[in-house]
Amino acid sequence: MIFSFSRLNLYEICQYRFYKKYIQGYVEPMTYPLALGKGVHKAIEDKINGISHTEAVLNGMIEADFHPEVTLEEMSDLVSRSPIQENMGATEVHFKLPLSEDESAPMIQGYIDVVSEDGSNIVDWKTNRSRYDVQDNHQVGLYAWAISQMKNQSMVEGNLYFLRFRKASTYVFKQADMEKSRQWALAVANEINSKCEILDMLPKEAENLFLSTPSSDCRHCPFVIECFRKFSGI
Repeated sequence: MIFSFSRLNLYEICQYRFYKKYIQGYVEPMTYPLALGKGVHKAIEDKINGISHTEAVLNGMIEADFHPEVTLEEMSDLVSRSPIQENMGATEVHFKLPLSEDESAPMIQGYIDVVSEDGSNIVDWKTNRSRYDVQDNHQVGLYAWAISQMKNQSMVEGNLYFLRFRKASTYVFKQADMEKSRQWALAVANEINSKCEILDMLPKEAENLFLSTPSSDCRHCPFVIECFRKFSGI
């Protein structure tokens, strides 16, 4: 399995949902927040690359598959809030790297919204209705580590830009910070791989290996009813 921050983060939120989605392969429905996020990211990327606002927003609606809850007005408004600058950097920069020097090390990949030419600055756009700190999870730290490997940077400024608030959460990630995020990703990936090896030998142990974790996130989970029935004994 090739990992990403979102996969590792979902495992930490709820192992059972991770199992259903990434091991059993259940495709979750396209939700409004996901569709909006995809569309806005596409539109901002297009604008940075020189496409007009109107055409970029239309491309964003196409990317959102014209989700019934995503409106042209909201898409346009959020895109207009992005602080786009000339020569801002490369968009949707892909990385795929081993998480350690071990020959069997798990691989991590991802897409970074904007990376400056020298790799000293990265930006991730957020359409969230609430703000949080860039250090509240390992996403940007992990992205900073990846760029430090690709661009040979000892420090990387990471930015979460919350479009609804026109506010950024910024932190300069040093080697120790980036290493902390890499070690987190490696530990979680190794734990998942170990469980998958056990699952191959003992397939009936899936529910004991990948436990359900009830939380406020359950309201967004398509498996919540199934999960409740399984673990409540109904």
